[in-house]
Amino acid sequence: MKIFILALLLLIPGTGSSAEISIGGVNLSVPSPQGFSPVTPQMPLLYEIQKQFVAPTNEEFVTFIPDQIVPLVLKDEIPDLPRRFAVQTAKSLINVSATKSDFEELKHIIKNQNDKLMSEVEQQMPGIMEKMNEGIKERYDVDLAFSMSQMIPMPVHAETDRTLAYSALVKYDMKDENGNPASFVAALTATFAHVKGKILFLYSYAGETDLEWSRDASRQWVNDIVSANPSSLGSSIKESLPPFLAQMDWGRILAMSLVGAIIGLIFGLIRWVINRVKAP
Repeated sequence: MKIFILALLLLIPGTGSSAEISIGGVNLSVPSPQGFSPVTPQMPLLYEIQKQFVAPTNEEFVTFIPDQIVPLVLKDEIPDLPRRFAVQTAKSLINVSATKSDFEELKHIIKNQNDKLMSEVEQQMPGIMEKMNEGIKERYDVDLAFSMSQMIPMPVHAETDRTLAYSALVKYDMKDENGNPASFVAALTATFAHVKGKILFLYSYAGETDLEWSRDASRQWVNDIVSANPSSLGSSIKESLPPFLAQMDWGRILAMSLVGAIIGLIFGLIRWVINRVKAP
């Protein structure tokens, strides 16, 4: 019995551990948020299905789920999952190095053109949701009919020289297991972080009433990520150069980062999605 328990513990990611990722050849350490563990290939059902909830323009590197559900997920049992963290970036940014000036430009656009970005996202979401629904239907033979019906963005609430964060509430519509209309509301905090010349999209997801938790937990997690990845001499020199990505369409990148956050929110319904998949 002791041997069995030890083996199980070895399979479960440890609290306080870090995930090691590589973005365009730059290695980064991503500490687990307090009370959360990374999703790994040892959780095959969740590991595979989560890939359906990433925007096509983004690359997701690691997702974190609550420690207490890890033993269930290792057995391919999926409980409710309203709280989650994810690390992404735009595919167009993977192989480039962003300077401090580039990141300042990104922050400037978020703070001064957020309404315009939100309008662009709202216009794009129907088509993006349709493609996501088609992908899920093709893979799992079930029509979930997801759509975003309302989004309430909030002003920037946290900023440093390397980070900027804001939150939003999003309402979704869908079909329940009987084909009837249903809806839910979720909260997200999106943080942009500039580490070692890379720009990360750091998402913290929560239930409708947990907006403050999302902000507080995200702030601590983001601080840990920045602290865990101090700039090397080489990356410091690159970051101090004049704007390198002057021709980059930051508006589109930021809009798609929000699209990625919104699509990722649906992942909180993973248990419901799987039940719909299994129902036939």
